[in-house]
Order: sequence, then C-alpha cells, then structure tokens
Amino acid sequence: MIITKKKMNKKLIKFFISATIVIVSIYLISCGKLTSPSKDAPTDLKIEKIEEGRVRLTWIYLDTSDDTIVFVIAKKEGEGAWNENYKEISGESRIFEDNIPTNDSLIYAYKVMVKNISEDFSSQFSEVVAYLSAQTAPTDLSFVQTSQERLQISWSDHCVGEDGYYVDKRIGNESWTKKYKILNANTSSFTDNTTIFDTLFYRVTAFVGESLSGSVENSIVTNLMAPSNLTLEKPDYNKIKISWYDNSDGEEGFYIDKKIGGLDWNETEPNIFKSPDSVDSNVTSFVDDITQPCGTFYYRVRAFYNEFYSDYSNEEHTNIRLELVDSLNTLGDANEVFVSNSGWYAFVADGYNGLVVIDCINPTLPNEITTMNLPDRTLSVFVQDNLAYVTNHNGGFNLVDISIINSPEIVGDCVTQGVPNDVFVYGDHAYVADGAAGLSIIITSGPPHFIINISTDGDARKVFIKENYDYAFVANGLNGGIAVIDISDPINPISVSSLPINGLSQDVYVLGNYAYLANGENGLEIIDISDINNPFPVSNCPTDGFAYSIYAQNHYVYLADKDKGLVVIDIEDPFSPYILGTLEMPTEPVSIYISGSYAFLADNEGLKIIQVAP
Repeated sequence: MIITKKKMNKKLIKFFISATIVIVSIYLISCGKLTSPSKDAPTDLKIEKIEEGRVRLTWIYLDTSDDTIVFVIAKKEGEGAWNENYKEISGESRIFEDNIPTNDSLIYAYKVMVKNISEDFSSQFSEVVAYLSAQTAPTDLSFVQTSQERLQISWSDHCVGEDGYYVDKRIGNESWTKKYKILNANTSSFTDNTTIFDTLFYRVTAFVGESLSGSVENSIVTNLMAPSNLTLEKPDYNKIKISWYDNSDGEEGFYIDKKIGGLDWNETEPNIFKSPDSVDSNVTSFVDDITQPCGTFYYRVRAFYNEFYSDYSNEEHTNIRLELVDSLNTLGDANEVFVSNSGWYAFVADGYNGLVVIDCINPTLPNEITTMNLPDRTLSVFVQDNLAYVTNHNGGFNLVDISIINSPEIVGDCVTQGVPNDVFVYGDHAYVADGAAGLSIIITSGPPHFIINISTDGDARKVFIKENYDYAFVANGLNGGIAVIDISDPINPISVSSLPINGLSQDVYVLGNYAYLANGENGLEIIDISDINNPFPVSNCPTDGFAYSIYAQNHYVYLADKDKGLVVIDIEDPFSPYILGTLEMPTEPVSIYISGSYAFLADNEGLKIIQVAP
C-alpha cells in the first residue's frame, strides 16, 4: 500500500486535533469547569460544636451543578447501627447543623455522600467524623508491673461508640511514637514489653474515624519487682523472724521497714530499720530482737538497686505478748476488777451477780472460788489486807471480811449520798466517787459510817489517791476532766483545783508528777500536776476507740478501751506518748488491773487475763 505525503499530513492533523480535545477536556475537568458532576465523595468533612446542644458539619465538594445533586447525611449514635438516610439536603449547601447532647459519653458519628438526581448515580460516603465531648476522654491511666519486663497499662473507658483507642509511647526524653498501639473499641488495657529502670510515658486517646477524644497521659519508671508473701514468726517472746519471697532480679539488697504500735515507720531503733542499712541481695529473712516488754510490731520490705526502689511487699504485724492467757466467764455484768497483793485473788464487782472471787495463782487456769450475793448491783471493789470494800448502785457501801477466802461475809455497811461508782481506800477512810454528789468519805475503822461529801462540780466516775500524797483525784464525767481534793484532813476535805477537758472523763491514775486520764473517745490525756493548784494538759494520745479504765506502771499506761480492747501506751516521754501495742477484743472491757506480768480485765463476759511483760 502506498501512502502519499498528502494523505500523511491529513492523518497527522486529525491526530493533533483529537489530542488537543483530550488535553483541553482534562484541563477543564481538573479546573471544575465542566457541568458533569464528579463521582468522588465529599472531602474534608469536619464537625464542630457551635453552641450547647448543637453541632455543625462542613465539607468540600467541587461541583457546580448544585441543582442536580443532593447530599445524604448518615448518622450513628453510640454503638447503634448507621442510619444512612438520616438527612438529605440540597446540593447548594455544604453545611449541616444537628441537635445532639454535647456533654455526653455517647458518641455521635457522621458521614456524607452525594447523589446526582439527573444522572442517577451516588458517590461513596466520605470519611467519618464524630463529636466526642469532654466526657468521652479516657481517665485514670495506671500501671501494674507484672514482671521486670512486662507492664500492664490500664485506663477507664468512658466512650460509647468509639472505633478504638490510639496509644502513644515515649521513652525518657525521646520523641513520641504516635499510634504505637491501635486498639479495638471497648478496650481498657494492654500489656507492653519494657526494660528495667526506663522512664516510660503513655498517652491514650479514643478515636472515631478522623475524630479524637481528649487524651490521658501518665508515666512510670519500670522498677525492680516488689518482694511478696512477707510472713512473721516468733521463735521466742523476744524475737520476730521476717521472711519474704524475692521476686526481683539484679537487686543489691533489701530494706526492711518497721513500725511499732502508733509510731510512724522507722521511728525506732535499731538502725537496721533506717537507711542506708539493709540486708544483702538474695537474703530473704531477718530476725529482729525485741527490747519492749510487749507491743504490736509491723514490717514491710522492698528491694533496691542504687537509687531505685521496688514497691513495698505486703505489710504484716504481730504482737509480742499481748495475748489472751485465759478467761473465766461470770454470771453477771462485770463492772470492775481488783487483784489482791497477796494470794493472787481477783475480785470482780459483777453487777447483779454480786462479788465474785477468783483464784489466779495460775493465770493460765483461773478458778472461781465463790460468789457473794450483795444488795442491788455491785459497782466497785477495793481490797486491802483481809477486807474488801464494795459499793452498790443503791448507794450502799459494804465492808466484807475475806480472811476466809471461800466464805466472805459482810461486817459493816452504810449509805452514801449519790451513786457510788468507785471506791478507793486510803488509811482508815474509803473515798467514793459518788456521781453527782461528788466525793464522799467514809470512815472504816470500826463500824463504817458516812462522814461527809464534797462537790466536784461534775459527775464523779472514778477516784485515785497517790500513796503518801494527801490529794484525791476524781475523773469528773462529761467535759469535767479532773477535780483535785485536799484530803489531808478527811473530815474537812478542801477543793484545791480542777481542770475541765472536752470528752467523757471515765478514770484517772496518778504516777509521779502526772495524772493519766481515760477520756472516752478522746483517748488518753496526760496532765501535769507538779503544781497541784494549777494542773495543765501536757499531751493527748487518741486510741480511735473509747478509753474507759486505766492503770499506769513504770513507763506504760494500760487502757481498757471498750472499742479497741487492751491498749498499751508508752509514756516515757509524757509530751510524746504513743501506742505501743493493742490487743483487739470482741468484748467490751470496762476495768483493768495490772499485777506482775499480767493485765486483768473485766468485760461483759467476765474476766480476761493477758500477759503484758516477761
């Protein structure tokens, strides 16, 4: 076939014309000059809150044939299904406003598509955007180091309807690794691999499509694993053995913390319990020598490497002594116990049951000897030599001969002026805390008879007289504190001073230059009485219970606390008393007496015997 030059020129002209038309068409389409709509979805979809309860959607769609298209808006609430025909609006608009709760944990998601009515086609939906209120932000980002190489990251999920969570991570001063983890919806934790002693930062954000919630961020220094399974044993009454499991790898050693009673951690000797002393790596036990006669001792352990410390182990405590030796139930409701200096007999004022006499020569096996019925409710008892001085609720005072211990008998009686809550014998006189009547005085040489009473301006609950010190100290009831009475002349007692104190003053004991007051829910009050005319409070030691009865000896106060049981308080420094130990009791002790190494407590069951010293 022969092609002439003329024919060739015609074909080239046609080709260039066709190419030019294609190029122009492409240019016009790219510039949006043609009226045929693009089949692409709307782009750059955005959502914003414009006012409370109202949001606005905006998007871009480069098409000029607005009269032939509509926009279809789809909506999803929370975890519900998409409503893909939620609204249709004219192609003339690129804005849509909707009323939704804007302070809600429910997420409201949207997407937009375009429909061309004249040409009968629909685009794909746009990207998804959502309104996430401040309530949808995750909170409480926390960590649990499950091993020295594994870390569990957790947070609180407040979203309903999220697509998932982005987790960003940063190590030390490095840059953030964004979207380090992409997690599914309703996820609130994941586990990550770590290396020890790194400072790790995590940031968690909920997402729906292109929309993000607020973020929560926190950091942790990955550390040695804490010791666990700390246990305590008592090889004898003066030692406590602390044992634990070593869960760490590469530690230099372990610090052992100690707390005694109500003190703070490590406010004690020996120095093993203060930095920088420690036990060596891989040692998993330690024996502590106890110097206190009794007490409650707490321990905890942590591993260390240079300046790094693991978390603490579990905390455990145990009592040295302060254990129930034995008990004896009585038939009445015990009000007071008194232990004689000779014979080791406990006398219990046992309410309507009368006076109970108990042989305690063997504290591990108390034995009731006899019960003596007395008029009305027996309130108080005091024993001196072969006589017991007993008071009864009806105002009665009974003098009881106990020389034949299994056959006591009343040898005299009289009546006081009030309710004889307590009796204390000094010389030839019995001093009675006589309720609203104050302090009543009874002569006991010969047939007992009432002499006189003096007001304490309160409700006299208990009375104490220090030997060779002619003053009676009265626990004076509600807000009464103490009252001090000069009894150098028992026939003419004189009120010397008083110290009202907030609380319910129940019992008082005097030792040295201090009066110790069991002050109900206020615990122990220590009062300086060196100037008997001007007593003043020195310190207070709360028991978090209800201090009811008190006994002081050497450097210790022993409280019968109706809520806590037996509480022992160190008073060596009267300005800084602290609880040395506590034996919690299920009963309500109301009276305490210390004899030898034992505390004798009267409670609503009868008599309890507890060892408090070697």
